[in-house]
Formats: sequence, C-alpha cells, structure tokens
Amino acid sequence: MDNVLTEEHPALAPRAAIRSLPAYSAGRDAAAVRRDTGYQGLVIKLASNEGAEGPFPAARAALESVSTAVQRYPDSYSTPVSEALARFHGVEPNEVIVGGSGCALLAHLSSAYLEVGDEVVFGQPTFHVYRLEALRMGAIPVPVPLKADGTYNLPAMRRAIGPRTRLVYICTPNNPTGGLVSRSELTAFLEDLPARVLPIIDEAYFEYVAHPDYPDPVRISSPCARQAVVLRTFSKIYGLAGLRIGYAVAPAAVVATCRRIQNPYEVTRTAQAAALASLGHPNELTRRRAQNEAGRTRLCAGLRTLGLEPLTSQGNFACVPVGHAKAVAGALEARGVIVRPLDAMGDPTSIRITVGTPEEVEAFLDALAAELNSEHTRSAGATTSMAL
Repeated sequence: MDNVLTEEHPALAPRAAIRSLPAYSAGRDAAAVRRDTGYQGLVIKLASNEGAEGPFPAARAALESVSTAVQRYPDSYSTPVSEALARFHGVEPNEVIVGGSGCALLAHLSSAYLEVGDEVVFGQPTFHVYRLEALRMGAIPVPVPLKADGTYNLPAMRRAIGPRTRLVYICTPNNPTGGLVSRSELTAFLEDLPARVLPIIDEAYFEYVAHPDYPDPVRISSPCARQAVVLRTFSKIYGLAGLRIGYAVAPAAVVATCRRIQNPYEVTRTAQAAALASLGHPNELTRRRAQNEAGRTRLCAGLRTLGLEPLTSQGNFACVPVGHAKAVAGALEARGVIVRPLDAMGDPTSIRITVGTPEEVEAFLDALAAELNSEHTRSAGATTSMAL
C-alpha cells in the first residue's frame, strides 16, 4: 500500500535509504501489555534498563523549581550543563556536547560523518541504533560477532575495518550482554585505528561498573584516546530516562560539527536542570552502584537456580539464553512482567532483564519459574521453548 501511494504521489516518496529502514524496536510498556494480553494486575517493566530508583533527590528538587519557567526556551547549547560536565571530567567546555538523549547524539554523528556507501563497524549483538543509523544514511553496517563471554572482539573488529570504514562503535559494558573491554584492549585498539576512522565509545552504563580494569576513555593515558567520542547518559543510574538527556566528550572539532546540525533548543529546561543537579553526588552514585550489584547478583543466582545460565554482566541488566526469546517474553507479559527479547539486536535466542527493585526482581523470578513449570506441564516431557 505504501509503495502504491508513493508511486501515485512522488512527493511522498522518502530517500532510498529510508524505504526499507525498520523502525526502532522500543521496549514495551505497561499499557501495551494490558491491551494485548488482557492482564490487569500490576505490570513490572524490566525491558528498557531504566534506573530503578528514579531521579536523585537533588534532581527532584530542581525539577520542582524549574517548573514555573517552562514557557521560556532553554539554553540551546545547554551551556551550564556542558561547563559543569567539562569540570567534572577535566576537559575543556568545547569538548563536551549535550544532546536530547544518547540516541540523538548518535544521529548527529551519523549525519555529520557518514556518506552513502561508507561502512560502520560494531559488535553483534549490540545496541541496534548503530545499525539503524548506518542504514538511515545509506551506509553499510558491518557487524562483528562478540566473544563467547559477550564482550566486543576488538581484534576481529580491527580486521573488519576496510578502506570505506568511517565509524566504529565500541559499547562497553555492551548492551545487551553486559561484557566490557579492558584498558589494555581498548588502548591497543585505539592506537591501531586508521586516522580516517572515528571511534565512538558508548558508555551508557559507565557509572554501574566497579571493575578495576575498566578504563575511563576520557582520562585514558593513550594519546589517541582524545580523538575518540565518548558517550554517556543521564538515563540510567541518574534516573532521568523520561527527560531524554545525554552527552558526549569528544574532540572540539567533532563537538563544533555536531552543534551545527543539532536541533534548536534540543534539550529541555527540565532536563538541563535535573542533569545539572545530579552531578556532584558521589555517595549517591556509590550507593546506587552497590544496590544494583546486589540486585544483579540475586537476579543471576535466581536464573541459575532455574537452570538458565546468564552472561556475566557489568551493567544494570542480565542477558540469558532461553531458546525462543519472543515466545518467552510474550509468556512473561501474560504474567505481568516485561522483559526484552533480543531479536532486534541480533540474538533471537536470548532475553535481557533489567535489574529492578528487589521486589521486582523476585516478581520476575516467580513469573519465570511459574512459566517454566507450566511449560513443563504442557509439554509433558517434550522439548520446550526454553533452553533448559
């Protein structure tokens, strides 16, 4: 129908690269689950890796104070936030760009640096916006399988870089598997990159990691590291996913280029105020990191008790093979729990579960155990949809 419509009305035809572009596969919400399954109880959402606790107390207060000024446009470049982040990371203000989410910044980087026919290298499975942004620009995605432990295989990625490679993504900890690359691996990879390739290091889950060999590429001692783009977000541990604000630390030339193509007033007043108030609370970050680690440990232990083997994760989520991921996710939704099947990210056999509150983790494990028992009963010894 769409093809017929655009043939009759050529002005409605999109660019060639857009015609077969799939939409972003977002995590399901409670309203959709109630509508589609008929479940009317409490729905627990563990699909989108939001922070379990919501905004920091200081951010909640800031949101209240700014609510009377929303009739005014915000600072178009989020200058107070950019300057605070520059001080926080020990860089210059012109090396920080604030955007309306990490996804918005990925779109700006793709628009700025990709030509039709360029190649984009990344691991798989991984955050599928990397692939979508390449396709949107008419570039060619080059996925490279992860290591068996769910970490990026940087040597294999280096071998996949060719003469048309323009961007390379490193997601660490990787979404959805939770694996991270070490300091030595990252340094060696960055130092060996051709000068024409811009590395983008996506660290949306940076604040959750306490591993001693996890590098901070903003501060890493390699002279090549500062030629990388490092993405961070306020959507995860800071609890601001609904406000859509992320940032990048990058070479000044990259920041200046992306600012030229940013949407005017891209980051709202409320998002800027909440992000600014969230900085400078190390004790709260430490508390949330420890709470997440305890929740992740309990989640993974519960999965193993049920006969499943999750990958080792350093984020606020766990990835576990279950066989037919969409079927398992649908069965859990019918029990009031939303998880993420990973087919859109390149792994149709696994689901990703966000570390929620302790009560939410237990509710998920109870629902999964009930479904496993029910599936076992229905199958009467036959092969089930879950990989047990």
